[in-house]
Amino acid sequence: MGSFRDGPFIGKVPWFLPLLLCVAPFPSWACDSQLNPQSFESNVSNDSDLLPNGMLAIRYPGTWQEVSPHVSVHRVMMTLPGRQLAIPEAKNPEYLVVEVDGTVGWVTYLVAAHALFYGVGQDSLGFPERMWVDSEEDGLNGNEHLNGQQ
Repeated sequence: MGSFRDGPFIGKVPWFLPLLLCVAPFPSWACDSQLNPQSFESNVSNDSDLLPNGMLAIRYPGTWQEVSPHVSVHRVMMTLPGRQLAIPEAKNPEYLVVEVDGTVGWVTYLVAAHALFYGVGQDSLGFPERMWVDSEEDGLNGNEHLNGQQ
C-alpha cells in the first residue's frame, strides 16, 4: 500500500497540512475553552424557563459557527403575575424584565442583568451541559471559569 503522498495529489499537499488540521480548532468546537460573547446577544426573542433551583435560564439561538444552544442562567429578583406595563426597576441597567407565557398565564420576572452561569447545550432539566461560572456576575469579560475548575 502506498502512502497519501503516492496518490493523485503528489506534490500538491504541503507536509504541514496534516499537522495543521490536528491543531486548528473547528468552528463547531469554538466553545470548548472560551465563551463567545456574541453568542449571548440576540435581537430574536429568546426562550426562557424557570429552573428547579429558582433561577431563570435564557436560551439564545445558535450562530452559523456554533450550532449548540447557548444558555445564560440569571438570579430571579422578583416574580410578578401577568404582564407588567410599568416596573420602576426596568429602567435600572442592573435588571432585565422577562415575560414568559407560563402554564397558568403570563408571568413577569425581574432578573439580574448579568448571568451567574453561562453555558452551551442543555440537559433535560434546562441546565447548561457545559457551564462557565461568572462569580462576579459582571458579564462576559474573560474572568469566567469552567464549572469545577478555578
